[in-house]
Amino acid sequence: MSDNIFAWYWTITLMVFVYWLMLFFYDQSTPKNDLTSWAFLLITPFFWPIVLPISSWELSRKALNNILL
Repeated sequence: MSDNIFAWYWTITLMVFVYWLMLFFYDQSTPKNDLTSWAFLLITPFFWPIVLPISSWELSRKALNNILL
């Protein structure tokens, strides 16, 4: 079971990295030699599988509160 979770984590991380890398290269306003841009691009995909469930939970909780009010 843990092998499956680990494989999904790295699969999602790789998919997000490739998507962000494509967006990074297509963006004409970002300099390609900026160290901060590269650091952000390399570090943030590792946290995406953790942040996404928390974000979706927060959004659904806010939507439910708006419906009830």
